[in-house]
Amino acid sequence: MPEAVQFGARVASGKLPMKLNVRNCYGVAWVGLVVSSVLFGFRAPALQPETLFNFQVGLGTVMGSLVQGPDGNFYGTTTEGGPFRSGTVFRVTPAGALTTLVSDQANPAAGLIVGNDGLLYGMTAAGGAGGFGTVFKLTTSGVLTNFAVFTGVNARSPLSGLVLAGDGNFYGASQGGGANGFGAVFRVTPGGIVTSLVSLNGTSLGGFAVAGLTLGPEGNLYGITSFGGTESRGTIFKMTPGGALTTLHSFQAAEGSGRQARLTLGPDQNLYGTSQDGGSSNLGTIFKITTNGMYTTLVSFNGANGAVPFAELSRGADGRLYGTTQQGGSANVGTVFKVTTNGALTTLVSFTSAANGMPQAGLLLASDGNFYGCSAGAVFKLTPAGALTTLASLYPLSGSVPQGGLIIGPDGNFYGTTRLGGANDAGTIFRLSPDGSLTSLFSFNTTNGLAPQAGLALGKGGNFYGTTVLGGANGSGTVFRFSTNGTLARLASFGGTNGANPQCQLVMDPNGNFYGTAPEAGSNFAGTVFRVTTNGALTTLVSFNLANGASPQDDGLALGKDGNLYGTTADGGTNGFGTVFRMTPGGALTSLFSFNSANGSAPQGGLVQGQDGNFYGGASFGGTANQGTIFKLTTNGALTTLFNFHLADGQEPASRLIQANDGALYGTTLFGGPTNGLPASPSEGTVFRITTNGAFTSLVSFQGTNGSNPLASLVMGNDGNLYGTTSRGGPGGGGTIFRIVLTPHLTAIARLPNGNFALTGTGPSGSPFRLWASVDPSRPISSWTLLTTGAFAAAGTFSYTDASAAIPARFYRVSTP
Repeated sequence: MPEAVQFGARVASGKLPMKLNVRNCYGVAWVGLVVSSVLFGFRAPALQPETLFNFQVGLGTVMGSLVQGPDGNFYGTTTEGGPFRSGTVFRVTPAGALTTLVSDQANPAAGLIVGNDGLLYGMTAAGGAGGFGTVFKLTTSGVLTNFAVFTGVNARSPLSGLVLAGDGNFYGASQGGGANGFGAVFRVTPGGIVTSLVSLNGTSLGGFAVAGLTLGPEGNLYGITSFGGTESRGTIFKMTPGGALTTLHSFQAAEGSGRQARLTLGPDQNLYGTSQDGGSSNLGTIFKITTNGMYTTLVSFNGANGAVPFAELSRGADGRLYGTTQQGGSANVGTVFKVTTNGALTTLVSFTSAANGMPQAGLLLASDGNFYGCSAGAVFKLTPAGALTTLASLYPLSGSVPQGGLIIGPDGNFYGTTRLGGANDAGTIFRLSPDGSLTSLFSFNTTNGLAPQAGLALGKGGNFYGTTVLGGANGSGTVFRFSTNGTLARLASFGGTNGANPQCQLVMDPNGNFYGTAPEAGSNFAGTVFRVTTNGALTTLVSFNLANGASPQDDGLALGKDGNLYGTTADGGTNGFGTVFRMTPGGALTSLFSFNSANGSAPQGGLVQGQDGNFYGGASFGGTANQGTIFKLTTNGALTTLFNFHLADGQEPASRLIQANDGALYGTTLFGGPTNGLPASPSEGTVFRITTNGAFTSLVSFQGTNGSNPLASLVMGNDGNLYGTTSRGGPGGGGTIFRIVLTPHLTAIARLPNGNFALTGTGPSGSPFRLWASVDPSRPISSWTLLTTGAFAAAGTFSYTDASAAIPARFYRVSTP
């Protein structure tokens, strides 16, 4: 008996139940409910999205050198990134297996050290009782213990890691805190006692110590400040373990400034460091300073040999010093070098791509004699001779932050894009099977595009077409063609009079040409409408001029049944709150409507033409609560506001509506949603249904764990269910792909004065349903009593009066045949 049983409810006379029980299983739900003689109803629970895939957020930028643990693996930190965007502690094996150990600490400082007990020690820049940071220890398996807390006076927000001194205590420096607010140098005992040794003063003692300390040959500690000194460019200082501080050097203009790179003890017992600026080309230096303060510039970077060294140097087994630059080299994305103590520099590696180059971390000389380091997007191994091997990617290769909608391909799978992630952290194209199996098909590389923010469009030849917001020849976005065999062709680049930064899904006309919008640039700097052929010939059809609109965004154009194209602009028009326009395929534009805030403002999501010939869309702001509206518009420009959002039912609709098989419209809001009566409960976007006459139902409320901030339109799958993406949230923090099973359900049961029961429910508009009753819910559906059959009304509702309610107790359920 083919059917989908969707919702059941038990009613009985007698005592009230202790609780309301709900169980969902692919749309099957049971609700236990007792109805007294008083008129009583209940609100059906919101639908729950079924998460098909969780995208991960990248680990973030590694700022400190790796450290080798007692187990032979390498450990490091990132200040930002991870699912909470608050940084991570990670482990990578010599073979390249990368594991995130901690992702819920507040901004770990750069770098870890190994204590005398074999544990890993580090700090955070935030967290703790006052939010000023903590000191933690960590096992190699990831068990973390915070054992000291900064107060804001003894230290505040350290950015670099600790150093272990010969007395068994840890020492560090912070950019904030101290008695003067210019930073502090402090000691932490293994038992967690923090002692402020020096309060920096921003002048003679320096200030804002962003670099860590270095243990000198005689047991003193050496450090760098980024402010203060004779030129206010920072200082180099020496401090005894007891806290007696001596300023050794004040940076001069030609030498650059003190920054984040700590000093390194060289083989000659002198100290060596780097500066990000200064030198003959003002691109950074390598310098030497003796323990009594004699300062010498050894190398001036000039671009060809590197530029802007962020990180500390590492002492090699051959007596040379090894390091990295973030810029310069053959591709201007950084280098790895070695340098002698007298300043003879050899470039070992010139990175070739921004993703695998631009390192801000130094090198670690490991026990196997090789160096290990981190670039912007990878962990790598380097032999002393300069042979470089990539071990692991720091970017989520499956992609991250999907902001475009899905599209069903000819093979029945879903295809989409992510704005970030992939091999180059420039975005991806992926395929998703209906069961949730995701395959990353392509990684953008900036040249062919960067940051695709819209869904794909299917062309006549079975290829997909799309846009990127950035990248391309001018850095202002592209149009591309993608074939399912993994080949991508850049068809056009934006920048200048043809527009910039397209965020739209393209729409195809009967001839196979594609149309879209660019929200920036154009001849009037207000955005454009363009046409592009499948071989890449791009024509600018309209340059907006504020009077006829400005900033067409997100979901682009809709092809009307009359052959014209319809769209919205987020700005401009008569009142400056955005417009709806009609354009012929040749580019003749007619402004149909100008918003006035009361009926909406900033319509960003485009339009959809309903079965009735009218267009439907959303305005992100405006309306009675200034939180957005849903509107209907005739082809001659008569607009009707169907719904005003009020936070609890959603806020800021920013994507195109779709009309489903039931005739209702479905959409998303970027923020808002019901909080189930809990003021602190997050409301991070919704999915809703609205009929063409304005009957509104909130279907899904996102709370972060199940995704948040859906920025894209939905798609109706071949199975009749809704599929969509959230741009953030989920366990990995990088967004989700979800499915919503559209299930008819009972919405209220009320006892009438004559003892009968009035039942009401909702479901897909016009779809048939059956209403069943039974005294035993465990019986198969074939043995239930069929009370009635019918079809949901145009508003997606039904009602029925059960005149057989003299039965002491019975269960109801509604199904779709």
